[in-house]
Amino acid sequence: MQQKMQAAVLHSLGDIKTELIDIPQINEDEVLIKVVYCGNCGSDVPRSMVSGARTYPLILGYEFTGKVAKIGGNVMNVKQGDRVVVAPLVPCGECKFCQASDYALCENYNIIGTGSNGAFAEYVKVPQKHVLQIDDRLDYETAAGVEPATIGYHGLQKAQIQPGETVVVMGCGPIGQLTIQWAKIFGASTVIAVDIFEEKLELARDLGADIVINAKVSDVVQQIHKFTDGGADVVAETAGSKITQQQSILAAKKKGRVVFLGIAHSNLPLAEEAIEHVLRGEIKIQGTWNSYTAPYPGIAWKATLDFMTKGTLKFKPMISHKITVDEVGAYLKKMAGRTLKYNKVLVSFDDN
Repeated sequence: MQQKMQAAVLHSLGDIKTELIDIPQINEDEVLIKVVYCGNCGSDVPRSMVSGARTYPLILGYEFTGKVAKIGGNVMNVKQGDRVVVAPLVPCGECKFCQASDYALCENYNIIGTGSNGAFAEYVKVPQKHVLQIDDRLDYETAAGVEPATIGYHGLQKAQIQPGETVVVMGCGPIGQLTIQWAKIFGASTVIAVDIFEEKLELARDLGADIVINAKVSDVVQQIHKFTDGGADVVAETAGSKITQQQSILAAKKKGRVVFLGIAHSNLPLAEEAIEHVLRGEIKIQGTWNSYTAPYPGIAWKATLDFMTKGTLKFKPMISHKITVDEVGAYLKKMAGRTLKYNKVLVSFDDN
């Protein structure tokens, strides 16, 4: 086996270099994964180019799939050559939330690719309990979308969608696109997608949205009330914008449920009409975070693997770019500077 690998290494804010470094050494409880694809999460952009990372130097990347290259002596759940995905959140196991099996809420967690080296590299090492085998019917490109897909499942599960209900998805980025598909799987009869970019709305329709609304040309709340005769049963906010967060509240019907999946990183001042609607309409507002439950990594991961394997949950149409590890730094800079039109960017180590 080779001793060196290529990796995109973040040395400081804005400074990413592709380097030849040592392949990680694993202990008896770890697995070495040969990466095939790693998705570029939206959070990788600020982490590398805007706000900074938790530690340096760091290899980013946690939405990944690949093949088992080597296993430690104690590893029993996978073998060399297995096709796998990895659940990247490593809970501490000791805080009160871990003790209650609320792993998504762990107070001292690590995420592979944010607090330790991730998969913008040819190889990555991971704890054995985080490695999940994938079916031969599940192609690697689709498998690269498992982690972000679990986020949509976890959020909509909290909304307790009933078959026949109407669901609005605010924001048609990758998480929104996956949430649209989950809404249909959960039984929504009508899914309304909202965004400001026409190409994302077109993709949303292709992925199952029944109605699309361009917020640049229409009054979103007015249109939703018109289509639903008084508001949606469930509104999932995935854009992470204080504008869409307020619209989400106003778009919900009385006794409707609003789930916030996106992070605005700003204050959320609510207009009088929004607060009145929350109170007089008895609106339920639910936050959601990550996707991990017991037994780890939880039902969101099981369901995602199942529906992706069956072909019901699609990811490949969402991929806009496949790049090499040499291009990671340049692409992150373009993404941060908004000079690149993109949807989902995959870093490819596929030899085929």
